[in-house]
Amino acid sequence: MAIRIREHLDEITGHGKYVDDVELPDTVYLGVVRSPIARGKVNDISRSDNVLLFLDWDAVSAYMPVRPDPRTKNLVKMPIVSNGRVNFVGQPVVAFVVKDRYEIEDVTEEIGVDYTQETPVLSVKDSLREEVKIHEGGNVAIDLDLSGGDLDQLVNSEVTVERELWQDRIVQHPMEPKGVISYYNGDTLTVIGSFQSAFRVRADLQEALGISPERIVVYSPPNVGGGFGNKVPAYPEYVLTAMASIKLRRPVKWIETRREHLTNPTQGRGVYSRVKLHARRDGTILGLEGTIAVDLGAYAFTINTTTPAFIASLTNGPYRMRFAKLRAMGVYTNKPPTGPYRGAGRPEAALITETLVEDLAEKLGLSSVEIRKRNFIEGEFTTPLGVKIDRAAYKEMFTRAEQVYYALKEKYREKAISFVAFSEVVRASPGEGARVRIGKGEVLVAVGSGPHGQAHRTTFALLAGEVLGLDPSQVRVEVNNTSLVKEGIGSFGSRSAAAGGSAVIEASRAVLQKIRERGLTVKEAMASNEVFEAEVFTRTSDLYTPGIHMAVLDLDRETGFARVVEYHAIDDVGRAIVPSEVEGQIIGGVLQGASQVLLESAPYDENGNPVYGSISDNGFPTAVEAVRRVVSETFSTPSNTLSQARGVGEAGTTGALPAVFLALEKALGRKLSGTPYYPG
Repeated sequence: MAIRIREHLDEITGHGKYVDDVELPDTVYLGVVRSPIARGKVNDISRSDNVLLFLDWDAVSAYMPVRPDPRTKNLVKMPIVSNGRVNFVGQPVVAFVVKDRYEIEDVTEEIGVDYTQETPVLSVKDSLREEVKIHEGGNVAIDLDLSGGDLDQLVNSEVTVERELWQDRIVQHPMEPKGVISYYNGDTLTVIGSFQSAFRVRADLQEALGISPERIVVYSPPNVGGGFGNKVPAYPEYVLTAMASIKLRRPVKWIETRREHLTNPTQGRGVYSRVKLHARRDGTILGLEGTIAVDLGAYAFTINTTTPAFIASLTNGPYRMRFAKLRAMGVYTNKPPTGPYRGAGRPEAALITETLVEDLAEKLGLSSVEIRKRNFIEGEFTTPLGVKIDRAAYKEMFTRAEQVYYALKEKYREKAISFVAFSEVVRASPGEGARVRIGKGEVLVAVGSGPHGQAHRTTFALLAGEVLGLDPSQVRVEVNNTSLVKEGIGSFGSRSAAAGGSAVIEASRAVLQKIRERGLTVKEAMASNEVFEAEVFTRTSDLYTPGIHMAVLDLDRETGFARVVEYHAIDDVGRAIVPSEVEGQIIGGVLQGASQVLLESAPYDENGNPVYGSISDNGFPTAVEAVRRVVSETFSTPSNTLSQARGVGEAGTTGALPAVFLALEKALGRKLSGTPYYPG
């Protein structure tokens, strides 16, 4: 029986409510003056008299919170507004508040800023040379030696292949840009916005403002129009609206323009790698050594200093490697700070590994399938860098993938077809919070997760209904609200079904136990004037969603343009709670992974100016350029969580990046140096 997705009705009938639809009485509006240069000094700022409030460094004097890798040696936080210097085009210099949003553009033009422009640093390689130092402590934020496993196996290496790759930056493009409304009433700061994690935003505001969390309430409106990792943390504008509201005692709204979004933190990818794969002549993969360096942008921001080690930890893939000897680095450049973008390290690692495995197959004269089959893990496996991969249907998936691959080879004899494998980490740790309340005519489920296009309300209602013996339509679900759950985490890392779903099940069981102890049925408890409730924080560990993906690519020899005509994704998703949503997540992810190869990038000129001014300039695909057909098959090995789910939010992107990249190389008959591919 098809599951009715309750989220869809309002969205497709135009009755959705996004942050800019929220109107509070007496609202005023925040505007931001941004740097037009990539690096330099701010000499002087001329103010405007036509503002309610002016926020410069003297008024703000605070930096954005960071959740760094604890091994970071040179942590440079981003000032909320310029502290006398600017380090990327688009960096906030000053902010102001006006009565009418349509005044923002006029006031921005009235405020003059005098700069002394300096030479920017724009690439990972230039940053590593440190001929120009962006910050006093140099350009290298983090530099780690990540070695593990049986390093003595290096002496048994008989064959090596090496790849140098550059994965260009990508701008996340949710349908709805960022937005926030802050209102301080003299006691409580209420913050409403387009968020993936209300709890992360609250923690960031608490640190930046010095306000206790009990006095901050953060939640999202019913609809959040996409995120892709971009809407997890707080941003300078969130802090500025809060500061302004505290001073003015009025609601302050900031809605990001699309042009602002193009150069605002965070951008995705920006990864350089030079990695060597060691093997024996019989095709046995031994291990990896090399360097992975991430362009962090101008500052340490949100979790970007954790990215180098995270990517390195995932380069093992689903293979029985014996050792790893990797240098993981994060460097500063004069570009916007990078951060998680759908996959957030997983696709980057998969591209590094899968290109090397493909090269090894070619060097040894083996097929793409055979080299992977000889080294594929069969179940639980601990990688040389200590990553513990849980059991899944690895053997069964591979058997099915072989059948599909050879059928595609028969169907598309003249086209390039790739075969790649990966195991996507699901960031289910540390868990998630949920609360279930029954009584006074309703069943309420509140969860700390923050949906941004996924069917969380439908999913959580279904899980609660199963435990309580109710139709899901009888369950009201509230998400991403710090006033309803004491402790929550959020939606990112493919985690919500595994972590959030498990919390809903545990809380529902706890309430059911209380009701039974009173000798009542659930329906009797619902009808009573008494309230039965339970709140939990369910601990979950990280999981893995393995996949084998294949891309069929058509190349126009005259124009050089390529198109994916058919794509097959085989994934072990654990329990597919809402199968149509699983399929939709995989298809959406595939489109984004393919787009990174064929279309998308965020290029900058030699002065650090973005060479783009719109979505179309970034290579954003329309339906015409998108993958024509995606076929999704799933296996369902239950995870060790209560929900038995794994996670698929990033699986499509993780598989599609290497699958489309390798199919393109086969079609071209040559190796590529990175993404995106430029025809001609």
